[in-house]
Amino acid sequence: MKTKLLYALLAFVIIFNFSCDDSEDSVQLSTEAMELPPYESMAIDLSGFLEDSSGTDKSIASTAKLGDNWTYPRVVVGFWNTVLFTNLAIPVASFQSAFNHEAEFLGESTWQWSYTVDGFASEYTARLTGELTDDGVIWEMYVTKVGTDPFDEFLWFSGVSDLDGNAGEWVLYQSPENPVSMINITWSRENDEIGNIRYTWIRELDAEEGEDLYYGSYLEYGLQEGDYNVFYNIHVYDSENEDFVDVNIEWSQTEYYGRVMAYTYFGDEDWHCWDSTGADVSCE
Repeated sequence: MKTKLLYALLAFVIIFNFSCDDSEDSVQLSTEAMELPPYESMAIDLSGFLEDSSGTDKSIASTAKLGDNWTYPRVVVGFWNTVLFTNLAIPVASFQSAFNHEAEFLGESTWQWSYTVDGFASEYTARLTGELTDDGVIWEMYVTKVGTDPFDEFLWFSGVSDLDGNAGEWVLYQSPENPVSMINITWSRENDEIGNIRYTWIRELDAEEGEDLYYGSYLEYGLQEGDYNVFYNIHVYDSENEDFVDVNIEWSQTEYYGRVMAYTYFGDEDWHCWDSTGADVSCE
């Protein structure tokens, strides 16, 4: 009788402990905000800077002659825009689609978003997971394609973000055919918008397995105080000069005027300015 009673008490203790643990875990998990990092943390919108006529007076902007001071930095920034929105269109679109779907809790502090990616002729399905840890959230995006040139589930990007969702890092891989890390992105958020983001080219070998000349190139975008409230710091390989060049850009996101410093292109270390219509002007 005592033995049966002892077993019964042990069973009660075990059940009670599991129940308490599950309850405590559930409370903890429910109070932790499993929120996706902002879409802009992967693909900041550069279109405003790249538009042909950005001035507040469109009639003036459309007839103004765009000068070198604005044309050159747009070409440099456009390189990164092409990389992000053309070469990496599928993983970027896959991440953007996640915001239209609800996550499913899988257990062990892990959530999953699973869905079909819209906007492509072929059928892509994505599976994004977020694992909550003591230090932050670990993210992994897997993409599968069916139909023409299909491929099985491929880890297209991974990353981490802080628990408060205000900073993080991404690594994007090139393709299922060449699954090497290609671009590293570090980002931080201020007042609900991206305050700083840096794209770094980390692929070491090109498509022909030779040295990737762009390895180490980067573009840094950020917000700052003052008349020029946006800056770009760019370090990129210039095939014409067969060397890396540095380009610093400061721009008014609201008034559209700006300035650029690029020794290799202009032959000096001075600022070169443009007005709100894109025309060259003297820097004050």
